[in-house]
Amino acid sequence: MARIRTAAEAEINAAEQMQKLGYGDATALLGGTDGGIDVYSSRAYAQVKWRGGSAGKSDLANLYGTRGTSHARKLLYFSGPGYTDEAVDYADAVGIALFRCEPDGETPPVGAHAPKLVAAARNSTVAVAPSPPTPPVPESPARIVARNAWAMIAGFFGAHWQLLGAVVCTIVLMIAPFGEGNVGLRVFATILAVVGAPVFWLLFVQHRSASHR
Repeated sequence: MARIRTAAEAEINAAEQMQKLGYGDATALLGGTDGGIDVYSSRAYAQVKWRGGSAGKSDLANLYGTRGTSHARKLLYFSGPGYTDEAVDYADAVGIALFRCEPDGETPPVGAHAPKLVAAARNSTVAVAPSPPTPPVPESPARIVARNAWAMIAGFFGAHWQLLGAVVCTIVLMIAPFGEGNVGLRVFATILAVVGAPVFWLLFVQHRSASHR
């Protein structure tokens, strides 16, 4: 964020810093009264004091009271002027995380609890960092031979299917009428061959003529 000049900019910056700490839904409310909640998250409340002297114990007590009985919700305080010693002692005792709110947007931790939030956020970032890609497993020689053979067979059938159809139909036409076995099956095969043979031979001749042009 650019240099902070107003209380509203300080609240927006605090919300952005909370998002970096793991509170992804942190939102600056803008316009809240002193002692209320300036930044809301489903898991945390924050108060921001941009000007007006160091934050004292009473300021932190107001934030602590705002939380009510939701003790699972974290409390964070951002102060531009800093904190009194009494305020730091109180925050350490009740579990409020204190941060300085610097004009350049930095929010260094103060007291006992804020450094823990910063460390937890850093550890979480390391834990979810993407692992290096797994090197590909080399393909076995047998698989390579099989794949190449299949590609050759598929290419041959794709290029010469007219000739293969014509040859098969011609062979069936020569064998089926004179073979043994089921008469109906032989008649059916003969009819197919009678129709298919000239069709495939015609397609083959046309394809051959076209390829020699």
